Amino acid sequence: MNRFIVIVFIALVFMISACSNPNSQLPKGLITKVNGESTNEIVNNQDSLALLNIVLPKDWKLDKSENAVYKFLDENGENRGTVSAINYMDNFNFLTQMPNHSSVTNNEYIDLPLGKSGLITLDSDNGTAASGIAGTHDTYYASLPIKGKAIYMLNFTKNDKKPETKSQFIEILNKLSLK
Repeated sequence: MNRFIVIVFIALVFMISACSNPNSQLPKGLITKVNGESTNEIVNNQDSLALLNIVLPKDWKLDKSENAVYKFLDENGENRGTVSAINYMDNFNFLTQMPNHSSVTNNEYIDLPLGKSGLITLDSDNGTAASGIAGTHDTYYASLPIKGKAIYMLNFTKNDKKPETKSQFIEILNKLSLK
């Protein structure tokens, strides 16, 4: 299952880096203005990521070994989620960044100390058809825009469908702050 998370992560990083190419075509809704001029670039914002204070559950660690994406490692060292930041955009549509082979089962907004966040629940496949692993699990994605600074994108899963997993993710989101 960690392979699935890695594949999703790689796909997201690929989409972000590919979309930063000025010649690339972005889905509708990703055009914004910078200094009064239209732009459609999604640009990784490592400086804003470094300013995000993340409080994880006891015995969990934040892996900052990569500059563009931090990983949430549980008490067993398993990757349970990630956080990244892109430059702020007024018209950012987070649904355009969702991975394939998943379906949105819930799309809502929640109020956090840092502002209003989009929270999407995906029903994600447990494995590829070739793996022989059947079934699905919930993966949670949040987008937290901080006007003029960044859009923080977070994901979280424990490869299950337990309501406690979503509650644990929301608890992490509620403890986010800027340094």
